[in-house]
Amino acid sequence: MKKYWFILIFLLFQINGFTQESDTSKVTFDKNQQANKLYNEGIELYDEDKLNSAIAKFNKALSLKPDFPEALYNRGCTRLEQNNLEGAIQDFNKVIDLRPTDKVYFSRGRAKFKLKDNQNAIEDFSIAIDENPDYAQAYYYRGCVRFEMKEFQKALDDFNKAIKAKHDYAYAYNDRGSTKLKFKDYKGAEEDYREATRINPKFTFAFNNLGQVHEQLNKLEDALEDYTASIKINPDYFIAFNNRGRVKFELDDFEGAVADYDKAIQLSPAYAFAFNNRANAKFMLGDFKGAVADYNEAIKINPEYGEAYMNRGITKEMIRDNVGACRDWNKAVSLGVTTAEAYVNKQCN
Repeated sequence: MKKYWFILIFLLFQINGFTQESDTSKVTFDKNQQANKLYNEGIELYDEDKLNSAIAKFNKALSLKPDFPEALYNRGCTRLEQNNLEGAIQDFNKVIDLRPTDKVYFSRGRAKFKLKDNQNAIEDFSIAIDENPDYAQAYYYRGCVRFEMKEFQKALDDFNKAIKAKHDYAYAYNDRGSTKLKFKDYKGAEEDYREATRINPKFTFAFNNLGQVHEQLNKLEDALEDYTASIKINPDYFIAFNNRGRVKFELDDFEGAVADYDKAIQLSPAYAFAFNNRANAKFMLGDFKGAVADYNEAIKINPEYGEAYMNRGITKEMIRDNVGACRDWNKAVSLGVTTAEAYVNKQCN
């Protein structure tokens, strides 16, 4: 009987041990399942642009499953959207330790670019490209960094590669156009901006840029149409109103110019350029006091605005304030406006 008793104890021990191991596996399985559920809920919230709620779901998922690369990566992307750049980089670093991919290097590069850590951003985009030679976005963003660093030829090369990898990449066409302008290739820039607007007819910035290059090419009527198209897409785009006002000024439509500058100032009350430009239009309409008031406002916003001092000096001369005119012209010269020197030499000595 003793022999069988020991066998029974041994069997019970084995069975109990097996039951404990099974319970542990089940707990781990349940945790993983719950973590996956929370992760999927976080993705849905991210897609709905509910970023704080998405972060909360990813946090809960990671509390159950700390080495969850998908949750870490998507929490990093959400933090990137929230401009929590250091937090995003921390998440991307952990993912790289667990499961490095071209996408995580690309995303970390974006965060570093936003932090103005340009050289390290380039390194991350380059690793992403090494992993995936057809990664259009990585070429595009590396081009953007190089443009910021004034490495225009390298930027142009990257935008070319982005477009080669993705033929309908409107942003790459737009930024390649801006890069071509650095080489005074106005025709090339015009073609790229036009292609960007063809690919994306709602691309307000590309229409604005196309207008600016048409001004350079003295195609003022085309520029007018471009700025109007930009404003129709985004009626709050104050820069396009300012630019359209400038074209109307060149076409001698001074009242139309004032109306556009009024709108630009209404949308952006601290936009010094619009005050200076509206003053110029008022000057042409003979409203010298109104012009001086606008130059005053431009200078109040930007005390280093040399052109506004020069223009105010010209206007003061028209209302016989010669002392004030000379004071303004001398100030403009001190701020590097060389064209003001002629007024000082002729009127103030």
